[in-house]
This record gives sequence, structure tokens and C-alpha cells, in this order.
Amino acid sequence: MKSARFKQYQYPILFLAPMVLLILLVMIYPMGSSIAMSFTDKLFTYSKTHFIGLQNYLHFPHDKMFWLALLHSIKLTAIGVAGVLVLGLGLALLLNNNARHIKFFRGLLFLPWVLPSMVVTLTFRWIYNDLYGYANYILTKYEIIQHPVNLLAETQYVWVGIMIPIIWCFYPFAMVYFLAALQSIDKNLYEVAQLDGATKWQMFWSITMPLLKPTLIVITILETIWIFCNFDLVYLLTRGGPGDSTLTLSLYIYKTAFEALDMGYASAISVIMFIMLLAFTILYFLVIGRNKTY
Repeated sequence: MKSARFKQYQYPILFLAPMVLLILLVMIYPMGSSIAMSFTDKLFTYSKTHFIGLQNYLHFPHDKMFWLALLHSIKLTAIGVAGVLVLGLGLALLLNNNARHIKFFRGLLFLPWVLPSMVVTLTFRWIYNDLYGYANYILTKYEIIQHPVNLLAETQYVWVGIMIPIIWCFYPFAMVYFLAALQSIDKNLYEVAQLDGATKWQMFWSITMPLLKPTLIVITILETIWIFCNFDLVYLLTRGGPGDSTLTLSLYIYKTAFEALDMGYASAISVIMFIMLLAFTILYFLVIGRNKTY
């Protein structure tokens, strides 16, 4: 009996084994090492370490830079996720038709998702440049602004300069996911509602949005995690500046580990960051699942 059951599952196990091994090597082992390191005084340039218990975790409540970075990460996530959801859903609604050459526009609008972060940041740094940037050229030409402004160098404008490329990079995933969900909705529902005299706005709120809720939940969770953890775009655009005005939690972990060389404390902050995201995901599912289970 056991032999027959083993033969039944041996091929699935064989095919899944490389992926499981990859997950263990790429995710589980580094995560375990980071948790273990968070209980030590590990320095980047010093091989000897000592176990210090919860000392790193007891330090972060008194760390003003930690709370500033956390506030910036929450701000980045809130604005970014809202912008991604609105833009992604809006474009998905526009692309949900059988117009001529629609596949070309779907591919074109998905392009930001596959572009390397370096290409994106160099492009936007060129657009924002106050000497030869295209944005300043257009704004000054039509007298929208009086003099050129570098969005990434001015404290009062830097968040605008960051959020535009963040939303631009992350909306394609939401757009494709929403588009797939829209195409799975039965068209007969709209025909029946139209016969009953429902307007397009009423059909959107009564048919489209309720059926998109499962998709909306998944996209919100994934985009929240990705944007909250985002490092490369913010680092390449501003490196946390001007000053510390755009210092996020990911950048603070990096600077603590590789500039301050305090690997132990940086590991503790990364563990805290992981716990925050895990708590958010669980809480989100609990709140959403009170009335219905998706």
C-alpha cells in the first residue's frame, strides 16, 4: 500500500524538489541567518560575534531614525498602492474590449513592469533635470512654472518625484490582473442589467466591483508588500535624500548594515519589518473575511 502511494506521488515530488530546494537556499536559509544574527553584535568588518539577546530589539523603540524611516515607508506605501490601484483598474477597463490593435496597447502599457530599475531611474532623472530635462522644458515653455525645478533635489517636491516612477513601475501588474478578472465576468450580467435600465455607473458599482473584490484583495496585499519593501527605485533616485526626507525602512536597513556596519541591528530591523508585513496581511484577511470569504 505504501509502495503504491509512493509511486503515485514520486513524480510530483521529483518535479517539486528543485523548487523546494531553491526556496530553502534563497529564502529560508537567509531568513534564518538574519533572525539568528539579530541576537548578536555582528559587525560587517569584524568576524567575531557575541550573543546579546534582545538588546537590538530593545534599542529600536528609542531610535528616532527608525520611526522616521517607518513613517516614510508607510507614506510611500499608502500613496503608491492607491495610485497603482486607480491607474491599474482604469487602464484595465479601457483595455477590456476587442478594438483593433488592442493587443499592441496591452503590451505597450505592460512595458514598465519588465524594464530594469536602473533604466527607469535614469530616464526619470533625465526628465526631472532642471538644466536639460523635458518636464522643465514643457512647464517653463507654457509658463506653468517660472523657473526650472529639480523634483529630486527639492524637499517640498521630492515625494512627487518619487511617487511618479513608483506608480509607473508597479501599475502594469495590477492592470493585467484586473484585466484578467474583467474578462472572466459573464457578459450576460451586463446585458440583463442594461435591459433593466441600469446605467454604466450603476453596472460598475453593482456588478463589476463586487466581482473584482477577490482580485482587489490579492493585488492590494502584493502591491503593499512590494512597495513597502522597495529599495532599488528610492535608492537610485534619491538615496534617502535630500537629507533624510525620503529615507525608507529598506534604505535604513541598508545604511545600518553597509554604512554603519552594524549587521546585528540591521538584521533586527529587517525581522521587525517582516513581522509588520505579516501582521498586516493577517489583519487584512481577517477584516475582509468577516462578512465573506474570497
